[in-house]
Amino acid sequence: MKKILLIVGGIILVIIVIAAASGGSKKSTSTQNNNQTTTANTAESKPSPSPMKITARELADDFDSNQVAAEAKWKDKLVEFSAQISNITDTGISFSNVASKEFSLTQISCKVEDKQKLLPLKNGQTVTVQGTVGTQTIGVIEVKTCQVVS
Repeated sequence: MKKILLIVGGIILVIIVIAAASGGSKKSTSTQNNNQTTTANTAESKPSPSPMKITARELADDFDSNQVAAEAKWKDKLVEFSAQISNITDTGISFSNVASKEFSLTQISCKVEDKQKLLPLKNGQTVTVQGTVGTQTIGVIEVKTCQVVS
């Protein structure tokens, strides 16, 4: 009889612990949702950040030197730089020969959302662009949401 009471008591104890833990999770989730809402509202009220003015060479040299360190430094940063266009495609603009190293294959690929902005451009033309730095894949540094500013 004592064994049955201990087993039933143990089961009741486990149910109470699970119920308590479950209730705590719900409270924590609602607190997290409130915090996310507050953060989102704060972010909406802030003015958009000004881009960091850099050179294409600085960006390329950082990636040539150490991709991991460069991504830690530049990823998700809004930047502005000028460079000579090497290629124009339906996805955007590419800049080659931007690094200091003589035989660097590093390129910058600027993803342009508004294709109409690409129509007046020509290969060899120097332009100033703003965009958010992404990652580097096979020597190509991705710059997302680029805008040609001049």
